[in-house]
Amino acid sequence: MRAVVGISLGASAIRAAVMDPMGRALLGTETVAVVRGSDRLEAAVDVVDSVCARHGADRDAAVLVVPDEPRSRVGTISLSVHTGGCVRLASELGAQLMYLRMRGLVESGSTIAVVDMGKTGTSVSVVDVATGFVKDATWTDRYRGSAFADSVREHLLAAYGTAEPLSPHDSQLLTEGVEWAMEMIALHRVVRVGGPFVGGTVNVWRTTVDRLMLDYVTEAAEWVSDVVRRGAHRVDAVVLAGGPANLPLLRGVFAREWGSALVMPQDPQSIAATGAALLAARRSESPFSAPLPLVPTQSVPSPVLSTRSRHALV
Repeated sequence: MRAVVGISLGASAIRAAVMDPMGRALLGTETVAVVRGSDRLEAAVDVVDSVCARHGADRDAAVLVVPDEPRSRVGTISLSVHTGGCVRLASELGAQLMYLRMRGLVESGSTIAVVDMGKTGTSVSVVDVATGFVKDATWTDRYRGSAFADSVREHLLAAYGTAEPLSPHDSQLLTEGVEWAMEMIALHRVVRVGGPFVGGTVNVWRTTVDRLMLDYVTEAAEWVSDVVRRGAHRVDAVVLAGGPANLPLLRGVFAREWGSALVMPQDPQSIAATGAALLAARRSESPFSAPLPLVPTQSVPSPVLSTRSRHALV
């Protein structure tokens, strides 16, 4: 066996992480778009098979992370890996926690709140770092990661669109282009998007995204703050996860709210897949216990602010 594999199944993409069998080095990451209308779980299992075959990984050791209902996590051990089906399954929260622990981003004796803004909503999960026990969790669809792309899409059509109605094909291409732009805008001040516009392509500026989404992000941060501070459990750090957590706007608003208690992992959209690979390495009995040095991938790193708070927030 040359590698272990972790896969995370998201609303619009399947992400894979490949690590050495000892769980000490990240060998690579891959992202596969989920075709609309397809069976997402079947597609994820196909990705497991493909990635394991190409990297010489043990198929039986691979771990697939699937979405769950956040409220169902309460009272469970998030780090559990479930066997018996066609692939070993783990919770998204457990994979995220495994990544945070092994990267040394959270302290072993602490309780953290993991804020995950996904495409369809935002969850806040309060978990004990040492045991993985989930103390509390809540979710809302008021604050969705898809809102960023939706707002930019409507802005571009209003500002640069033609009078002709959009065909289904053009609409799909524009949606995919704007979703790609939202990933790139975390790394670049401006990106170009093609579509049914006068002139063919238009610029999407980060400042435009910030202007469109500032109030939305501020409201989301206030909701998270209310959930954490009014909760029944003492919280030592707040972790940002999910694709939008890469955006400087989101990071800046949350940093003003939480200060040094905020943990912002690099590539937050990929930590579940990397954590799943770490769970696969653990289950293959690799003898690691300390934070892992990860080999940089070819992707461009985003700004990182990681802290280890020694003070409770509430």
